[in-house]
Amino acid sequence: MTPDELLAACEAVLFASGEPIAADRLCELFSLEPETLPPLLQTLADRLEARKSGLQLLELDGAYQLATRSEYAPYIREAFELRRRTPLSQAALEVLAVIAYNQPVTRSFVEQVRG
Repeated sequence: MTPDELLAACEAVLFASGEPIAADRLCELFSLEPETLPPLLQTLADRLEARKSGLQLLELDGAYQLATRSEYAPYIREAFELRRRTPLSQAALEVLAVIAYNQPVTRSFVEQVRG
């Protein structure tokens, strides 16, 4: 694996994880020596900084995580608020009513009640 491919793979794993990944786990995953990981991840952090990415690489007590930059927090907050304000459809309200009155229920029971 070339160094660029290794950087891309690290970035993909850190992005997909969503949680901090221990350095030793990353070394194991990519078959790296422990002393080669910090310079590799520093290169990734430098690249994210150089291209002014919305993501940053954080080191948290021996683990690494990709996170959004704090200056974009208002936009992220607004994006998730819009998703929360979505009203429930009539079908969803019917299903919730059936569940509320007849707990516990199965999917087939809900379908039978709804007709």
